[in-house]
Amino acid sequence: STASAHCAPLPQRVCYIATRLRPPSSTRRDFRFFTMPRTIQYSEKYQDDIYEYRHVILPTDVARLCPKNKLLSETEWRQLGVQQSRGWEHYAVHKPEPHILLFRRPNGTDPVSGKVPENWKPATIPPAMQVNA
Repeated sequence: STASAHCAPLPQRVCYIATRLRPPSSTRRDFRFFTMPRTIQYSEKYQDDIYEYRHVILPTDVARLCPKNKLLSETEWRQLGVQQSRGWEHYAVHKPEPHILLFRRPNGTDPVSGKVPENWKPATIPPAMQVNA
């Protein structure tokens, strides 16, 4: 269920993207060069066999308005100022970086209507990869 999506571990591709957003070194001195953006930043889209993904980085003033540890409805993320085509779902909260919103939509989704292809079915998570909440 989407309500428990924030409890599941992030797919490796998302962790890779989140890691690339960090400064190149973990020393305390280097962190002063990493600043939050002043405007909402949108990633390029990336995909696997099932979903198309993107992440959105909120600036500090917008991130303060964002509910913590909660998946946002389309109305909620649009009210924050996030602008993107139809069909995107806020599917996970990465607790160390709540200012980064993770979105996905099924491959082949119509960006104008947000309609999913008729033959599309969500993938099931193999039992070995499931996490007990």
